[in-house]
Amino acid sequence: MHHHRRTTYRLWLLGVCLLLAQNLFCQQVTISGNAPFAPNEEIRVLLFRDLIQNTPEEAASAKIDKHGHFSLSCKLNEITLAQLVIRTTKAEMYLVPNVDYQLEIDVDTILFNMLHPETYGGYLMVSNPTADSNDLNYKINRFDNYFGRAFDYYGFRLTYDRDRNAFDSLSDLLHNRFDIRYEPDNFYLSHIYYSYGMLEKICFPNDRQRIYENYFNNDRILYNSPAYMALFTNYYTGYLYNSKYITKDLLSSTINEKPDYLTLFNEVGRDPMLVNERTRELVIIQNLIELYDNPEFDRGNIVKLMQYLDQVSHFPDHKIFIQNALKKMTEPNTTIREVTFTNAKGRKESIKHLGDKDIYLQFFSADCLDCIREMAIMQELYKKYKDQIEFLSICTDTKESLYQGFMRDYGEMFEWPIWFVNEEYEWLMDNNVMTLPDYMLLDKNGKVTLRRAPEPERGLQEYLWRNYSVEEEQDDNPLFNRNKNN
Repeated sequence: MHHHRRTTYRLWLLGVCLLLAQNLFCQQVTISGNAPFAPNEEIRVLLFRDLIQNTPEEAASAKIDKHGHFSLSCKLNEITLAQLVIRTTKAEMYLVPNVDYQLEIDVDTILFNMLHPETYGGYLMVSNPTADSNDLNYKINRFDNYFGRAFDYYGFRLTYDRDRNAFDSLSDLLHNRFDIRYEPDNFYLSHIYYSYGMLEKICFPNDRQRIYENYFNNDRILYNSPAYMALFTNYYTGYLYNSKYITKDLLSSTINEKPDYLTLFNEVGRDPMLVNERTRELVIIQNLIELYDNPEFDRGNIVKLMQYLDQVSHFPDHKIFIQNALKKMTEPNTTIREVTFTNAKGRKESIKHLGDKDIYLQFFSADCLDCIREMAIMQELYKKYKDQIEFLSICTDTKESLYQGFMRDYGEMFEWPIWFVNEEYEWLMDNNVMTLPDYMLLDKNGKVTLRRAPEPERGLQEYLWRNYSVEEEQDDNPLFNRNKNN
């Protein structure tokens, strides 16, 4: 018992020391500038520290003033991929510790007012007037643009024809223009090197030894480099399940029969490309995340393996991948229970006000004629099933005036609650609400039970009848009886 307490204390002390060390080396980054198209809007900075699952975390937010000026700051201990977000419009950039950024942000205002502007090429256009040719973002963008144009020219011959001459020509172009070499302490050179590695992976998909020797046969994992992590995840996707060194019986016995991480870790180490313990653990983490969605494997035991890893891993950099995965595994359904909307009178609303029933949720915009036509169908279904299931419509327009106009014109036609999204754009994006109209089914607690719910014109009536009709109605229906007897 005392030994267990000492071990727990040591783990706690180690965690505290690591946290203090991270905070000690963090440096301030300030981002300020102008976004004249978005007065009084919120601007957010999202950081991507988990480049396996590409999970963003909000690092800072601020209100853009009425003149379009903004300023916000966050702390970093290494170069980090970030997103600037205004509403649902985004732009990516790299943030360097102890560097201040003075930015000018513009956007196509028509696309800016759409729910999902990326679909039509709508991004924040960010420029840094004070940047010079040594600026990291300038250098990476210069390389990416050249690489993208060159790949577009040779891409068909590379990917479909497996044309070695095309690869040689593109390789010569890149080597003549850029310094392509392994330099793990230089973020820019690593970006070039591992971007080139992805090109090799595309051109030589079956030569696993070549890619391993050129890019992974070393002691460095560049966790903060999107180019490195993209090549790493691409190379090791499905690796354990398809490896000739790792049998299905081994995976089944260490995952399904009894979660046994130590045996799994040691046996996987027999693979000559997973001798490095740091790389081996990261590959196991990545592959357990993938196997969680494979019906051949026990999800509960995968969660237990990840929880064990969270306690015993010797590599602090892996914690963020483990903990993000566990959060998704143990909290798979996104809830809107605490999300706040507004009604036509400007009062705050949430689904807690709707009572103790499942909810059929519709997303719409005020100028969507299909949405309005489907609401007319929903009205008839609402009358029939309102005692068994609640209906709710959310207007996703960016301007509340459009919602208010809709309610003046059509509000009295429909009897269920119709609310305004009230800038809850992050929740919309988390649930991939991109095109309208859209529908989902929630349980009484606000958890998503059916992300792509049936549409009013296609399938909703039958779905409601099968799942929410009273028993007497089903018994009277010969189709239901026939299906039940069969």
